[in-house]
Amino acid sequence: MKSSIQPTVETFYIPALDCSDELALIEKGLRRQIEVGRVTVNYVNRTLRIELDREAYNPAEVAAEIRRLGFEAEPVPRDAVPTVLDHVPHRLHTSTAIGGCLLLSAAVGWLLVDSMTVWIAALAITSTAASSYRVASSAWRAVRLRALDMNVLMTLAATGAIATANFFEAATAMFLFGISVWLEALSMGRARRAIRSLIELAPTVAHRVAKTDDPGNGNHRPLETVDPAVLALGDVVVVKPGERIPIDGTVLAGSSAVNQAPITGESAPVEKSEGDSVFAGTLNGEGSLRIETTREAKESTLVHIARLVEQAQATRSPTERFVDRFARRYTPAVILMAITMAVLPSIMAGEFDKEWFHSSLVLLVIACPCALVLSTPITIVCGLHQAARRGILIKGGEHLENAGRVDAMALDKTGTLTTGVAEVVDIEPQQGHSQEEVLRIAATLEIHSEHPLGRAIVAAAEARHIRSPEVSGFTALRGFGVRGDLEGRSCLVGAQRLLEQQGIETDSLEERAATAAWVAVDHQLIGVIWLADSLRDDAAAALCELKSLGISKFVVLTGDRAAVAQGIVEKLPSDLAIDVHADLLPDDKLEHVVQLTQAQPALAVVGDGVNDAPALAAARLGIALGSEASDTTLETADVVVMTAQLSRLPELVRLGRKCRRLLAQNIIFALSVKGIFLALAAAGWATMWMAVAADVGASLVVIANGMRMIGPPVATGDSSWRAATKGR
Repeated sequence: MKSSIQPTVETFYIPALDCSDELALIEKGLRRQIEVGRVTVNYVNRTLRIELDREAYNPAEVAAEIRRLGFEAEPVPRDAVPTVLDHVPHRLHTSTAIGGCLLLSAAVGWLLVDSMTVWIAALAITSTAASSYRVASSAWRAVRLRALDMNVLMTLAATGAIATANFFEAATAMFLFGISVWLEALSMGRARRAIRSLIELAPTVAHRVAKTDDPGNGNHRPLETVDPAVLALGDVVVVKPGERIPIDGTVLAGSSAVNQAPITGESAPVEKSEGDSVFAGTLNGEGSLRIETTREAKESTLVHIARLVEQAQATRSPTERFVDRFARRYTPAVILMAITMAVLPSIMAGEFDKEWFHSSLVLLVIACPCALVLSTPITIVCGLHQAARRGILIKGGEHLENAGRVDAMALDKTGTLTTGVAEVVDIEPQQGHSQEEVLRIAATLEIHSEHPLGRAIVAAAEARHIRSPEVSGFTALRGFGVRGDLEGRSCLVGAQRLLEQQGIETDSLEERAATAAWVAVDHQLIGVIWLADSLRDDAAAALCELKSLGISKFVVLTGDRAAVAQGIVEKLPSDLAIDVHADLLPDDKLEHVVQLTQAQPALAVVGDGVNDAPALAAARLGIALGSEASDTTLETADVVVMTAQLSRLPELVRLGRKCRRLLAQNIIFALSVKGIFLALAAAGWATMWMAVAADVGASLVVIANGMRMIGPPVATGDSSWRAATKGR
């Protein structure tokens, strides 16, 4: 593509998109007519994402071009909520009729005399023709595009079998091939239905409090039933007992237990009351809630999760890329072998050798890499879906595989190892200032910060009813603190090194296992605020479980003081042998991650704050912990754990290892079946119908094995959840 083109990505739904054969045909045909960039495929959804110059080509024109190639295609609107499209060919009746014809042919051959061989041949040829109608039309489409796919290979094999009077074998092979297409479609349909369950959680109605010019009638305003898509920021909705929450928002009134399993994977309902955040798609319990909308429906957490899963499915994992490269070389190699087997023996014998020609037809069937190609995407997609059900968002198959390779882990302290809910435990004013003044100035600046320590300072000021004036010139100094102008004075709040960097004298204070926030005004220290955080309840159990899974090295990277970090680590089991690196700026964290990666290439980094983003990006696997993690961290991370529970990390590692194990099993099995039948065909012991049956069996086995990634559903803690969501 020319460098001047600014590409946009468009998505197209193509019902016939089943494997790499169709992808190759579409891509080859498109590139002849249109300048397209990267093409990514989603076999489960049967969609293509295509980079193109939108000024030169609109989606409708591209869809029309795909249809001219012989494929149905429809553009998917760019603002559409990601969904899982289902298309299962209904060929059962046709296959049944063809199978009956084939059985009749076999019965005639078994029961009647040799004089009926003409009828046997006629029935077999009729069965072959009926079975091959769709196959032959698809083969002609491939030939027009100067390509070889499975349809071409099967058509050539069946034609050759009939030409050599192997009528029944040709009919059996084509019938089994048709059945295989149908069975594979059913298997893929099952995977689609499993994945669709996430999308179907999207609520369809909302009870909005009617707007009125009279602000005084509050709770007595009438309710109007609307589509959640029309809700605007600030709209208030009422969620009745047993209903699904229609939007992301904040509870204004009421209390109830909310089942958040679809979003966070938590098995037990979570109590929600005034001031708490709630997610669209979660199920309200027995209470009634009044909720203020904080995000539009198209930007809800549920839609964001669905979009991430959708994008992840289109991302090729290393194993998928390997299989695709292998398949591109495997098929031509086997076809060349088949041509050699058909021609060379006859040339050497000086006459047509029917047996070797028959073996070459079997090789054409074996040349299809369907089972091998299907072995990876089903496993990856089911793994991504299972992770999403557990509240773990993995942004692609590559990251799912990397989760299974992790052998070392670096963790941030505040908000990751600890709860991130720090509390002000003491305030030490300096130079005659009062505790209230120190807290007021610090809270005024920190109210604009998203750091957990800043939120603790603001909460302490609110608890003491200390009001914060307006601040101007606010600046967040990443890794240091915050700065701003208050009432004409220059104020700083942050780490000791921030004040020292500004040339402000800091007195040496008594060492504590707590974090110090230093407060300065006009280059003078006015006080220190001490804050303490607590270790997460599940931290020790999670890290011990990770160690039992073979994670050999743990490192804590923190910007906090060494005494504070060491105090937290000492609460963990000593046999974990955790290394601590403290007083780190974001760049220092990044440098440590780079150094650690050299010794431990499969390093995973876990964090939750803006300070962690560079380190997450540098690691082989970056994990953001908690739905409250910063937006920057969520965008940077390869994996997002929707609930701040370290116990999800062992789940992630287990899921990644299971995925890698199933991928290896599928690839080894598919290649073994191909290898066995290559040998049988070369020895003249394999027939076409045997090769087709083996390919069908191998395809079904790898699909079924890959779908083991889905596993049992996440516990919901309430059987009414299924009843409430069923059919919506």
